[in-house]
Amino acid sequence: MTNRTTITRQLPSSEPQRRRNFVVIRLPHLVYTTVTSTPSVVKHWLFRICRHHVHRIRKGRLVVGLGVQWTPGHRKSPATLQLCVGHQCLVFQLLHALHAPLKLRRFLSNPNITFVGVSNKNDGALLRCSKHELCVSSTLVDLVDVASEERGYSKKISMEKLAELVVGMEGVKKEEWVGRSDWDEFWLGEHQVEYASLDAFISFLIGKDLKAWNWVKVDED
Repeated sequence: MTNRTTITRQLPSSEPQRRRNFVVIRLPHLVYTTVTSTPSVVKHWLFRICRHHVHRIRKGRLVVGLGVQWTPGHRKSPATLQLCVGHQCLVFQLLHALHAPLKLRRFLSNPNITFVGVSNKNDGALLRCSKHELCVSSTLVDLVDVASEERGYSKKISMEKLAELVVGMEGVKKEEWVGRSDWDEFWLGEHQVEYASLDAFISFLIGKDLKAWNWVKVDED
């Protein structure tokens, strides 16, 4: 996802093989993204998120933007999993990871956490088919459904239009060439990091604004 008002920069890292840090600048927002295939880095990222948002988790009000990317034509198994809470984003390179940490499995299966995305109905199945066989809790929400129910928007609405209408973020554009690029690569390019980060970040913003956790509870009754 790229546009002329977004800038992505890689930050210095002493161990780029283990983790790379980026800042995605989409004024007025700055999204800090960690790209890694190292399970311990994922575990540490999740520990910080859970510690900072412990009260929201206990109340069942934590929204997490979630997305997956894969290389079209290669396999149906995802190459990356991206998570976003607030301005913190994680891009976990599933294809290159030796294993998925238990902390991640517990996080994804926590019923008190609401995972959101746009037109994401296949994401749960894709993660189950990944080499790590990840399972997301039943609280995996398609924001198109929420926006349709709560605001009367079309079921065919795009993420770009949702971003504009719900959170006032104009000019967002999902570049098809980036979405169809090689996500199997270990050294993901800045355009790919930007695309994955903004996909998860915008999902988080929309989910938070629509109070997606309430919609889940109503839907399950």
